[in-house]
Amino acid sequence: MSSKESELKAELLTVFTAYKDAHNELVACLDADTAYPAWIQQVEGDHAATRNMLKSIVLNWSYSDDGQEPGSTIQFNGLASCSMSTYMAIERVNEQRDLLHKQLMKMDSLENELDLSDNEEDDDGYRLSKRAMARLGYPRFNRRQACRKFTALPCPVLSAGFFWNRYRKTTKLDRTQVQARLDKLLQRSLAENDAIYHEIERFHAINDECLVQVFPESIHRRVNLCTNQDGVEKRIQRYAHTPIFYVSTPDRPLPPKTLLPDEPAAKECRLAKRNITIESEPYLPLLDLYRLLPKHRK
Repeated sequence: MSSKESELKAELLTVFTAYKDAHNELVACLDADTAYPAWIQQVEGDHAATRNMLKSIVLNWSYSDDGQEPGSTIQFNGLASCSMSTYMAIERVNEQRDLLHKQLMKMDSLENELDLSDNEEDDDGYRLSKRAMARLGYPRFNRRQACRKFTALPCPVLSAGFFWNRYRKTTKLDRTQVQARLDKLLQRSLAENDAIYHEIERFHAINDECLVQVFPESIHRRVNLCTNQDGVEKRIQRYAHTPIFYVSTPDRPLPPKTLLPDEPAAKECRLAKRNITIESEPYLPLLDLYRLLPKHRK
């Protein structure tokens, strides 16, 4: 093992120790908040069952044993009133989650610079951060689950409406970025040289300043919240992959809420023609890149 690898693993141990301490502190705060009302839509049972699930969600850092897909997370929408002490503990947990994510990213970014002579690999191939977490006792560590931040509000929630949000991300790429992606594709896919060279020729045949990448549609749990901030009602929207924590008092009941439908609604009709800015078919299919319509090109 190289000295740099040892250094990175020592850093990870320090970061993860602080991470665990912050989560244990939050669990202790949740235990102290037993009298505060909470609700999780997926939990059937009494108040104690919901409180126990809150703690389980906080400590859920690994893939389950039921064939959970790589990169997926277990999600729970709900509401949990809490004390200011718990709110501050959640803020510290979010800080530690951010630090752990940065440390794992640092290890991955430096992986190619390390001496990997021991050639230790798992089923997914060598990944330093994953191997390091396994050695810390988490062989099924789920980075996305463990580093995802909680939503916590320092004010009461007056109402909550949960819904499925459909979203399709688009990104404009300039000519330099497109050329770099074509070059990378050519290096990686030698078996498809003819198709790649065809796309390179198509790209060089136009002088568009940018092309648009369209990502697959994603569907997320979200919630519309009406809050009371210093006596003023304010409406905000947040992701709802975990229960929404908010500061209140134990004697105040949960606010009215609209439940999340079991399934997302059917896809809406196509955009009106005036809102369409790109061509209907990709110009560079291998990269899923589209040209802007003529009137939108510069």
